[in-house]
Amino acid sequence: MNRLVSSLLLCLALAGRLAFAAEPAEPAEPPEPAQAAEPVERDEAKSDEEHHDAAVSIKVRTSDDVVFNAWGDARLPANEETDGVIAIFGDAQVEGEVHDAVVTIFGNAHVTGEVHGGVISLFGNTYIDGRVQDAAVTVFGDLELGPNAVVDSDIAVIAGKLKRDPQAVVHGKTEVLAEGFTGQGIRVWIEKCLFYARPLAFEAGLGWAWGIALGFLLFYVVLALLFDRSLTRCVETLETQPGQSAVASIMAVILVPVLMILLVVTVIGIAILPFVAMALVCATLFGKAVVLAALGRRLTRFTGIAPLSHVAFATLVGGLIVLALYVIPVIGLIASNLLGIVGLGVVAYTVLLSMRQRAARRAPAAAAAAAPVASVSDPPAAESTASPESTASPVPPVTPAPVAVDATTAPRAGFWIRMGALLIDIILVSIIVSILDTPDSVWIVALAAYGAIMWKIKGTTVGGIVCGLKIVRRDGAELNWDTAIVRALGCFLSMVVAGLGFLWIVFDEDRQAWHDKIAGTLVVRPPRPQSLV
Repeated sequence: MNRLVSSLLLCLALAGRLAFAAEPAEPAEPPEPAQAAEPVERDEAKSDEEHHDAAVSIKVRTSDDVVFNAWGDARLPANEETDGVIAIFGDAQVEGEVHDAVVTIFGNAHVTGEVHGGVISLFGNTYIDGRVQDAAVTVFGDLELGPNAVVDSDIAVIAGKLKRDPQAVVHGKTEVLAEGFTGQGIRVWIEKCLFYARPLAFEAGLGWAWGIALGFLLFYVVLALLFDRSLTRCVETLETQPGQSAVASIMAVILVPVLMILLVVTVIGIAILPFVAMALVCATLFGKAVVLAALGRRLTRFTGIAPLSHVAFATLVGGLIVLALYVIPVIGLIASNLLGIVGLGVVAYTVLLSMRQRAARRAPAAAAAAAPVASVSDPPAAESTASPESTASPVPPVTPAPVAVDATTAPRAGFWIRMGALLIDIILVSIIVSILDTPDSVWIVALAAYGAIMWKIKGTTVGGIVCGLKIVRRDGAELNWDTAIVRALGCFLSMVVAGLGFLWIVFDEDRQAWHDKIAGTLVVRPPRPQSLV
C-alpha cells in the first residue's frame, strides 16, 4: 500500500510539472555540423550491415520534457524518448521510452515501450506489454498484462479487474481492491452527466445512477406514507404561502453556513455540530419529499379518485416529473439544487408556523385555567349581605382538584429536554451495570428493560422525573405493559438508523420520535402541581 500511495503522489507531482512543460521552450542552438554528422559518419572498419544496425538504434529526444494532451490522445512513437506522458480525457499510446511515468486521467493507457517510472490510470483501463520499472496502478479501471510485460515493482488495481498473461513477470506484490466494483460507469457519468450539468442521462453504463435515483424516490414515497400528516401540512404551507416559503429558503441558504461557522468556533458548538448536521440532512430529505408532493398534486388533484389523491401518490408523480427534468442539460442541475434548497426552507418555515400556533393556543388555555382559581379565592358579593347566622359557620376552604395529564392539551416535550432526560438515564444504568460487573453487551438490554419497567410503573424514568416529563398514550388510555414493551423495542429502530428516529422529534408536530409513533405515545410536560413521584 505504501507503493500505491507513492505512485498516486507521483501522479500529482507530474500534474504540477505541466505548467513548466506547457511553457514555450527556448529555441535550442543549432547543432554544429560536425556533431550532427557524427551518428551517420561512416567508419571504414565497419561493414554496411553494422552501420545500418547502429543507425536504427538511435532514439530521437522529443522537444518537450512531457508529452501532454488534454481532450485528446498523447502518443510517443517508437525510437523516441521523453520524461513523461500525460493524457487527460484521452488515451496514452506509448511505444518509445519514458524516463519518468505515464499518467492518464479519464483515459486508457497502452504501453508497449519501456517506462523507467510508473504507469498510473485514473478512470481508465491500462494495457502493458513492455517493461515498467516502478509500480502500475489503475483506479476505477482494468489492468491487463501482455506476454512481454515486465513490472519490477508492485501492481495495484482499485475498483477494477486484473488480467495477466501467464508469461508476464511481476517482481513486486499484486493487490486488487473492490474487484467487483467497476469504475467504468463513473467515467460514463462524468462524461455524459457532469460535463452536461445534469444528474442523469440515457446512456449505457448509467444503470447504477438510475438505480440510486429510483431508490431515493422510493424513500420519499415511504416518508409520505409514514408521515402523511406532517408532509401534507408542509405541502399546504408551500401552496398557500409560496412567497414566504421562498424567503425562508433564501434565509436558510444564508444562515446555515453562518450557523456552522459559529458552532465550529465555539467549544460547546463542536459537540452538537454532528446533531445539527444530521438534523439539516433529515430536514432536507423530508423537504425534497414535500416539493415532490406539491409538484405531483398539480396533477393528482384532478383525478377525482380517492387512492390517487393520497400524498404518497402525489410524491411518486412529482418524482417521475423531476427525473424527467434531470436528463435535460443545465436544467437538471438547477432542478436538483432547487429541490433541496426549497425543501429545507419549507420545512423550516412550517416548523416556525407550528411553534407560533402552539404558543397562541397555550395563551387562552392558561387564561381559562386561571379563571376558576380566581373565583374560589374571591368570595361572592352576595355573602356581604348574608345574615349573622349564616356568617357564624365558616366556609371550608376549597382545595383544587389535581390536574390530570391530558394528551390533547398538555404541552409536548422538546428534543433537548428529552435528550437531557435520556442522558441522565444512560448515566444511571451505566453505573448500575458497572457495579454489577456485567458484560458490556448487556448494557443496551438493561437500558431498554429499565425504560419499559419505569414507564409502566411511574409513567416516566428517573431522568423524566428530574426534567418533569411523563409518557402518556395518545388515546388517553392507561399505559400498559404492551405499550411500554413496544415503545422500548421501538427505541432500537430510532437509534439504529443513525439516530434519525430521535432527531425526528425536532420536525414532528407532536414532538414524537419514531418509537412514539410505533407505540402511540406522547412525551408531555405536566403542570407543576402534579408530582411525578
